[in-house]
Amino acid sequence: MRVKLVVLPCLVAAGVAALAMPMREAPAGEPPAAAAPKTLDADPPGPDKSPVPTAKEWLAATPVALSRTSQAGATCAATRVREWLRVRCPVQTFALSLLGGSNEGLAFWIGGEAEGQPGEVQFPLRRGDKRVIQLWTQGKDRDGGTVPVPSLVLQEQWMEGEPSPIVTIL
Repeated sequence: MRVKLVVLPCLVAAGVAALAMPMREAPAGEPPAAAAPKTLDADPPGPDKSPVPTAKEWLAATPVALSRTSQAGATCAATRVREWLRVRCPVQTFALSLLGGSNEGLAFWIGGEAEGQPGEVQFPLRRGDKRVIQLWTQGKDRDGGTVPVPSLVLQEQWMEGEPSPIVTIL
């Protein structure tokens, strides 16, 4: 394995500095690593309203990097078809709920026990939209009964005048 040193510029309060990061270089004959998913800033959805994607379209969906994620949210995977976003989190999900914002085009799924009960959310990314979605896991109360426990919060907002939406999972 060869290591290549890549120098990336970064800004600091006192001026401009450089940050060196070792990166693995693929050995000869090995395909290069997959490109990082596009961000919503780099490729924002257009203004057109399209129908909900079909199952076949979701199979060919483009991976998307969310605006911000927590350590727990970093395991979630986001994909996009046109202006539609689907976020799947591999955490054992007991329930999903819309805490606020638009429910237009919103859909929830919880996978089967064999899959570990992942939570999945689908919605359109449209200018002016805002929504907050709570994923819940299963816990126990003092008497041993089953109760919902907050797990992850997914937020989407696309403020008027902004070039792209902000989607976070924390």
